[in-house]
Amino acid sequence: MFSIRFFFPKDNQPKINIFNAENKITYVIKNWLFMPLVLAFIFSLPIYANFYTYLYGEYFPYINSILVLISLFVYLNIDKRFAFLFGFFVGIFWFYWIGLSFRYTNSTYLVYIIPVIVGIIYAILIWFALFFNNIIFRAITLSLIGYATLFGFDWFVPDAMLSFSVFKVDKISFVIIVAILGIMSIKKLRLYRFLAVLLLFFAIDFELQKARIPNEKILLTQTNTQQGEKWIGENADKIIQYNFNLIQNAIDKEYDIVVLPETAFPMILNLSFYEGIVARLNELSTKITIITGAQRNDNFGVYNTTYIFSDGSYYFADKVFLAPFGEYMPIPGFIADFFSKIFNIKYSSFDANSKEPKNIAVGNLIFRNAICYEATTKKAYKDNPKYMMLISNNMWFKPSSEPVIQMMLVKYYARLHKTIVFHSANGSNSAIITPNIELKFRVQGL
Repeated sequence: MFSIRFFFPKDNQPKINIFNAENKITYVIKNWLFMPLVLAFIFSLPIYANFYTYLYGEYFPYINSILVLISLFVYLNIDKRFAFLFGFFVGIFWFYWIGLSFRYTNSTYLVYIIPVIVGIIYAILIWFALFFNNIIFRAITLSLIGYATLFGFDWFVPDAMLSFSVFKVDKISFVIIVAILGIMSIKKLRLYRFLAVLLLFFAIDFELQKARIPNEKILLTQTNTQQGEKWIGENADKIIQYNFNLIQNAIDKEYDIVVLPETAFPMILNLSFYEGIVARLNELSTKITIITGAQRNDNFGVYNTTYIFSDGSYYFADKVFLAPFGEYMPIPGFIADFFSKIFNIKYSSFDANSKEPKNIAVGNLIFRNAICYEATTKKAYKDNPKYMMLISNNMWFKPSSEPVIQMMLVKYYARLHKTIVFHSANGSNSAIITPNIELKFRVQGL
């Protein structure tokens, strides 16, 4: 029978003379650094295993399922002595990429500091969650920790590790899986382990009915415009022409709808200065429906917006759920100003003129509008939309695991709400993400 000796060192294990400097250093590295590091990596394996899925659009649900079980088992059984460092390394493995956006500021050194800060924040969170070695306490915290939104950031969702597994993704199934692993971890319940394994079948998704992709021909473009070049005026003509080439390519291939990523047009598109571009888009929209990202402003603020050009005119849907720190400051203004001065960072915020998710109509189809972060928050899936149109700019974090975690979260919510998500991205793979036990990538462009 599997032993959890690896997680809980016994008191009767051989002692070492920690007063010897060499032995002390070896002891610290082995027992206080190496072990939490290894266990944090094992806990994070479902993310890194999905790199293959992200790159090739194929995955192996049974292997993913085993990795998830191992990951959750590690959480339940790790010695609380390692909890803080375990949480620190988990924060690093999951969210090290947050610091990459500072490559485009005057304080590039924050690329290395931000991951450490993020690691410390998650170290504190997970230290509390693992405060007791009691398996029941651990099972409860594991089931609830996904509800903890730190500064409005809600990407730490262990449930999402089930996204590409054979298991259901609802909370009841997750609790069943955690309870089963808890039973497997308690020696006194050894006689119930066989029964626990049988209960696992109640968490398996046996649903055979598959959501159907609509018949309309939709071209999801993928672009790779570098973030450092995107907002430089001298590059604007090249970017605009490339976008029009994508649209013309879709028209030539007789697509019904062409989708360009978030801020594909790097400008405030509704300004009179750009009325020539808008006129050209309106003209092309008589041949094909064009969905694209750009900014918008009015008397109340500046918005991150989806523009829909159809039948010679356009309308728009602004981003509603803004990304914390990236698009708004989830901390009091005087604190944000203080850190802005210390780190020499100029930040700007978008505005949101609604608290309700927006829909867009394209022909006979109704899509829930989502811009990047929105598709990874449960608020965007209110009323279980049948279709979602998602546009993203992931170049901020390229190369990193960020688009993989985004993919997992979108798949998680797609399965949970039975939504088909059409995703066009800059800097990462475009895809159709369905609630089915499958993933279809359509990486298309010129």
